[in-house]
Amino acid sequence: MMKNNGVRERKNGIDGIDIGAIMGINKNKTIHQIYLDKMNYIEKTKIDMEAENNSNSEAVYWNLTLKEIISQEFSLRSSKKVRKENKQLVDEEHDYMVADVDRRIVGENTILLCKPENAFIIREWNGGDLPARYILEAQHCMRISKADKCYIAAIIGGKKFAYKKVARDEKVIDMIVEIEKDFWVNNILNRIPPKA
Repeated sequence: MMKNNGVRERKNGIDGIDIGAIMGINKNKTIHQIYLDKMNYIEKTKIDMEAENNSNSEAVYWNLTLKEIISQEFSLRSSKKVRKENKQLVDEEHDYMVADVDRRIVGENTILLCKPENAFIIREWNGGDLPARYILEAQHCMRISKADKCYIAAIIGGKKFAYKKVARDEKVIDMIVEIEKDFWVNNILNRIPPKA
């Protein structure tokens, strides 16, 4: 089984997948769940984290395997060459802002996020628009990676492949930075649960 410390590292900071929940637009996770994830990480011992990583190893393996397939399919359909980003990125200004970018587009200042999604997400893609939480995640990751564009590619329910481009939006990025700073300082560092 492949092991990945990315999940553990994301819990020690705010990752792009967290911002949708913090802003209340992720139907699968709430700001309270993000808060508890971060607080549990702080409280856990090394032994607890190793046990958790071992229990999640099957899910991690399939997530990484599916992301590899998604990136290959994106490359075929877009005619863009991609390369792996093998490290977690940390924002220069705010070290609690982290990003796990799946791929970089070769020859462009562009990133790729790969999404293996269940069939229920298809409703969020109806009409061809990206789910709002993906757009926020893309802006978060562009801030940290300094990318100008982000592609989001997904296999949805094992039956549909789709990809979309997201352009960098400084106004959205500034809003994200302020919201994440407020959450990290006022909730995580002060150990105060967020309001509903």
